[in-house]
Amino acid sequence: MEIVVEEKEIAREVSGVSGDRKLWAGVALVAIFCLYGLEYKGFLETGHISLVGAGMDTVILGLWVWKVLWKYEIILYPTRMVVIGRGIGFTTHCEVDLTRAESYTDKYIKSFFRKTKIRHYLHKNSAIDPNPQRLLCFTEGKKNKLAGIIFKCSDEFFKNFKKVLPGKFLQLTEGAPK
Repeated sequence: MEIVVEEKEIAREVSGVSGDRKLWAGVALVAIFCLYGLEYKGFLETGHISLVGAGMDTVILGLWVWKVLWKYEIILYPTRMVVIGRGIGFTTHCEVDLTRAESYTDKYIKSFFRKTKIRHYLHKNSAIDPNPQRLLCFTEGKKNKLAGIIFKCSDEFFKNFKKVLPGKFLQLTEGAPK
């Protein structure tokens, strides 16, 4: 019989919402519907639907839904971080074993991490969350391949994160090598 010990939660945070980011998300949604309007106008003029155009519009709308309508809840425990995503009737669950953490940073600089051997990134953040993007690199699987999770959290949450993983913080500046 296996005994399960429940860990004590250190910090919990739900993705925030910024007013001006909400405004830009609304402008983007209007632009997407204008694209659908152009497709409809083309249908009225030619009598057939452009599958490529309608397909691209649908992909753009799907990306908008993923980055705007989904909300994320981050829960920090002493040995793991759990990210729960909720949106349009679906829930996702992602858990990272912090004992396998390689490094983390308070700034995600795409040009710096593009050349690393990170196999894949998990994007667990909302575009309308005003908090900065953070990156946690960890190993996964039997072959210990590098992976990364990109998330957004407040500075207060990140202070707790630093206490859980001392010595693995990677200080980056905006002018990081490309």
